[in-house]
Amino acid sequence: MKKLFSLAIAAITASSAAICPSSVATADDTGNYLLSCTFEGSEDGWSGRGSASVEASSQFSLNGRGSLYCSGREESWNGASISLGSSFKAGSSYSFSVNVMYDSGKDTDQYHFTMQYNDANGDPQYVKIASAEILKGKWAQLANRSFTIPADASDISIYIETGKSTSDFYVDDVVIAENNVAVEGAAGGKYIPGDICSDGVIDSFDIICGRRLITSALNDSAMLKNADVDKSTDYSINDLLLLQQYVTGKITEFPDNTPEPVVTPFEYEENLRYKAAPDEYFEQCEQQGTVTLENYNGIRGNKSLYVYTPYNYDPEKQYNIFYLMHGGGENEKTLFFQSDTMIQNMLDHMIMNGELEPLIVVTPTFNGTGSEAGNFYEELRASVIPFVEGKYSTYAESTSEADIKASRMHRAYGGFSMGAVSTWAVFQNNLDIVGYFMPLSGDHWQGDGGYGKAKSLADAVDKSGLKQNQYFIFAATGTNDMAYPNVSPQIDEMKKMSQFVYTSDFSKGNFYFLLAQGNDHWWKHVRHYIYDGLPYFFHETGE
Repeated sequence: MKKLFSLAIAAITASSAAICPSSVATADDTGNYLLSCTFEGSEDGWSGRGSASVEASSQFSLNGRGSLYCSGREESWNGASISLGSSFKAGSSYSFSVNVMYDSGKDTDQYHFTMQYNDANGDPQYVKIASAEILKGKWAQLANRSFTIPADASDISIYIETGKSTSDFYVDDVVIAENNVAVEGAAGGKYIPGDICSDGVIDSFDIICGRRLITSALNDSAMLKNADVDKSTDYSINDLLLLQQYVTGKITEFPDNTPEPVVTPFEYEENLRYKAAPDEYFEQCEQQGTVTLENYNGIRGNKSLYVYTPYNYDPEKQYNIFYLMHGGGENEKTLFFQSDTMIQNMLDHMIMNGELEPLIVVTPTFNGTGSEAGNFYEELRASVIPFVEGKYSTYAESTSEADIKASRMHRAYGGFSMGAVSTWAVFQNNLDIVGYFMPLSGDHWQGDGGYGKAKSLADAVDKSGLKQNQYFIFAATGTNDMAYPNVSPQIDEMKKMSQFVYTSDFSKGNFYFLLAQGNDHWWKHVRHYIYDGLPYFFHETGE
């Protein structure tokens, strides 16, 4: 052990490029390989999946001179794939291994080694062989020494994909061996706080690497990521002390000192223009919130909804809440689980970058016996708000009617298409418990023509007794949206009425209509309206 320690110290002092022991292990040479792809000058039978393309590359390699380069990915499931043919038997177990590396984008990214097959009914199925969060610029092995191919599987293929991102990546040394054969591959390369040497373990060598790193000018993002054991976003002497305590057994886990998101002061624009969210906002964020499935028994029976809570959600704090409704033919899963929505990723990025205060977002459904979009306001009042805000921490001190009403300026409701129909209905019937409204690509269905629809809303305001600074509407659609011809006359009539003061500066007015040139009736467009409008919510107190 003393000799190994001396060798490590010598390697550290030799050069800054040799701070850590080698992260690349030698290839296994047992001869038990049933499939071996090394990509030395060819794709070895691999192909692109979805929009992705693959090619042999000499840019990077784990062993030898080549690897497989995968690019052109438009979705996370687009990747590199190969069919296994008839050589591998359903119901049998094998040892699977692949090595992956990416060199652009986030400091860490989630990668999956996945199997696709058809079941007994001929329907495609997917199962993860191995997964890992890996470090940018480092080779990492995804391996499973004993993975059983499902018993009814046919048309079997394996592929590499990411959790959420669409980054290019490299693949090398893909191996399938007999069951329980240990296949050597890249050592380390994974995001493991404390594993500074990136060898897959946290030990005294990491302390040596940490000491050298604290005094060097080396800017190795992967090493610094694992060295920041308390997640403070800055590697310091405190991280090194925590690492020493962990290795010596004084502590068994590292503290989480993730800084609170910095929220910059918000400034309204009087005439807000449409702006699409950055593409990367729909990829996985470093500071991920949580999406939780909840079930409740309400006035229309047992139903489900999903609740997004922000990164570092603290039940001791109070959060604004946004109820966001899907469109016709959709359900409560739509907003979080479709490739053209992925609203949670956008929220994560906005919060992390200080564009949006941390908040709770709920996706209920108007589907179900007797529940239509236009009368969901009944279920919202009687069932959804009491259930959600009785469990999650909002500004409602309790779920009593009085406390729900008192917290209305911290509560918003919005929706797309038929969800917008439900939004206008909530405005007309639930003004006493909701302060902010976001109808997207949909008009009000109460009243005849633009004037009749607008007047029914104005009448609801008069009946409520609320002042102009106690309710706010941010509506939006696209010029090519099929909803535009219906909602536009309603908006024009609302602009003429004293109850609605038209401006996107909600410190001066309470009503705005964002119009996006060329956008049609599609979530991939509509989600950007949420990006533009949601930061304008929850700044006014109504006093």
